[in-house]
Amino acid sequence: MKKHTQDIYFTGYVTVLIKGDRPELFLNQLVQEKILVWDIFKKDSQTCEAKIRKQDISRLRMQRRGTGYKIQFRSKHGFPFLFSALLHKKPLILGMAFSILLIFFLSNTVWKIEIKGVSPELEHQIETKLDAYGVRLGAFKLTLGAPVDIQQRLLQDIPELLWIGVQENGTTYSLEGVPKTIVEEGEQPGPRHLVAKKKGVIVDMFVSEGVPQVNVHDYVEPGDILVSGMIGNEPPPVSEEEDKTKPEDTRKPVAATGSIIARTWYNVSAAVPLEETYTVLSGKQESKYAIQFGDSFRLPIWGFGDSEFKDSQKQTSVRHLRFLRWELPIGITKTSEYERTTKQVKRTKDEAAAQAEKVAKQDLQLQVGAEADIISQKILHETVENGKVKLILYFQVNEDIATSQPISQGD
Repeated sequence: MKKHTQDIYFTGYVTVLIKGDRPELFLNQLVQEKILVWDIFKKDSQTCEAKIRKQDISRLRMQRRGTGYKIQFRSKHGFPFLFSALLHKKPLILGMAFSILLIFFLSNTVWKIEIKGVSPELEHQIETKLDAYGVRLGAFKLTLGAPVDIQQRLLQDIPELLWIGVQENGTTYSLEGVPKTIVEEGEQPGPRHLVAKKKGVIVDMFVSEGVPQVNVHDYVEPGDILVSGMIGNEPPPVSEEEDKTKPEDTRKPVAATGSIIARTWYNVSAAVPLEETYTVLSGKQESKYAIQFGDSFRLPIWGFGDSEFKDSQKQTSVRHLRFLRWELPIGITKTSEYERTTKQVKRTKDEAAAQAEKVAKQDLQLQVGAEADIISQKILHETVENGKVKLILYFQVNEDIATSQPISQGD
């Protein structure tokens, strides 16, 4: 009997009283007609109580006709009766539906924004940008970009940020940033010399601490001392015939500081093709939205049909819905498709050579640093091989060649 009644709550059942002479005979009649009856209880000689399925009520009434037995329904059980009762209580249903929608809306609303790891000035910049993106208190999260999109936009729009992490924790957005420059009082450097890190001819000098060892127009090699960190007069040398007592060295070691600008030289190679094909984004895009159930099934809700782009690049992001602190297996999927176009460039030999010269200069500037000054350039060799113009260029650069060298005990 248990096997037949284990899911009876979803189909519904009722408790009935059978009244009459020997009511168990009537119950046997029901069983013979294959009407499911269980939990039979005889209350007295004229009354039996039992349970039957909701779907068998009409058959029960047909079997009672002409028998003289009376049937009384005591109670109703199961989902169909509960649902029917709720349908007659529309205010309650509307209240429950409104409450669920309200909780759902509040669970997907931004109620707090935390920003850590940055100065108050930078925090104000981040707050301003977030407000421009729509990330503000009271915003509906499904209308906002994914955290990774917000992170990329902040890094692009605020140059002072080296890195920023964006996390979505329920109704809170937590941001932690790292500024590019952290102003901290560094440790004072110890005694040191300034030495040349590459060969060159000195063109300018500025020494704020230490004793210069070279002059303008001097040629220096890597490792030559440019500014000494020993201040004072060096003791005179002592010959063997004189007193063997070595004079005391009264020089004082300091941290040599300054900049030594020297003219340096570089040979740089570069090659640029006469014909080049590359792919770029045209700026056109299409967006499609879908409701995602689970990990794979998606139901389109906006942007139907295939794209008209011949070549494209797709980017998909999913924003899951939340109910209170739970993340639901339902989300809104946004698929952005960007049109790609292929461009072909044909250059003359002179145009390719000019482009190669530009590329070589940019590469050298990255190598020597932004503060270095490229003062002249000259093409040493030019060839055309395998569809490319290849150049070897000679550059003259004015740059700071000084680097520190700690003063050891023996100096």
